[in-house]
Amino acid sequence: MPKITVTVSDTDLIFDADDSDLNRLINEQMPNDKIGPTYNFLSRTVVPESKDDFKRLCLTADNQPKGIVVMQIGGIVTQELGGGIEVAIKKPKA
Repeated sequence: MPKITVTVSDTDLIFDADDSDLNRLINEQMPNDKIGPTYNFLSRTVVPESKDDFKRLCLTADNQPKGIVVMQIGGIVTQELGGGIEVAIKKPKA
């Protein structure tokens, strides 16, 4: 699978993720914990050359994940892994 580049401000972050990484993320998520598993998913899949920039952009001064940044980046990476498949609900005719 090709690497995924996400640009945050003027910084490119490159991720090397595949379906098994995405499955692991989904399996790790709990009803009241989405940010931690998503941060871990991104940390596992960010390429070494982007690791420092990733941490600078995604962690607070006390090394806590910045929730909205993590979720936005995670959303883009997971959407790319989905291959652009569109899913819609078709409403029955009354």
